Amino acid sequence: MTRKKVALCCPTITRPYDAFLKAIEAECPLLDAAGFEHQTVFEVGCAYISHARATMLRKALDWQPDIIVFLDHDLSWKPGDLLKLIQTEGDVIAGTYRFKTDKVEYMGTLIPGPDNSSIDRDDGCILAQWVPAGFLKVTAEAVNEFMGSYPELTYGPLFRRSIDLFNHGAHKGVWYGEDYAFSRRWNDAGGKIWVIPDLDLTHHGADGKTYPGNLHQHLLDPARAP
Repeated sequence: MTRKKVALCCPTITRPYDAFLKAIEAECPLLDAAGFEHQTVFEVGCAYISHARATMLRKALDWQPDIIVFLDHDLSWKPGDLLKLIQTEGDVIAGTYRFKTDKVEYMGTLIPGPDNSSIDRDDGCILAQWVPAGFLKVTAEAVNEFMGSYPELTYGPLFRRSIDLFNHGAHKGVWYGEDYAFSRRWNDAGGKIWVIPDLDLTHHGADGKTYPGNLHQHLLDPARAP
């Protein structure tokens, strides 16, 4: 049986945080044991995050992966959580994490249901409107669909098109960062974004301070109730 191929894409200005590299090192044996063929693509020194991600994606697609995972260089995770992201059903799956502030707040926006509660799947995933792109799975099929829906964001020679998947900017009077712009376009194209809440993700500050979190535990915290 052909093993599925996973490309891990990480942009960084100089080098990823040590905690990120340790998390990748700990995850590799788990990916191997689960039968995934995997490669890591870095883009170093590009100050334009949307361009960095587009460049990495083009390099990754040349390898013809089944799944592309975008990872931020200042994140770390519990061993097995990256595998969980990859194995979770869906074309666009994300893990969300805390802002780098003492106040516990998570990036992204969940879509509320009729009773203002979250919209959940049987596996516990939650439907989202916008998600950060630092722990994000996108299938090759989703990239293909995105390119078809937004041909104006493709560029390069016709035999080897690239896609500005995270094109940022103003839209209807609102400025969108690259991750929320991707989320908006994917939703507008009829796609769905699912968040895995039960992930242990840590956001790392340049000063060495860490911001660990687990969205599932945060949502269950009775202190959040009004």
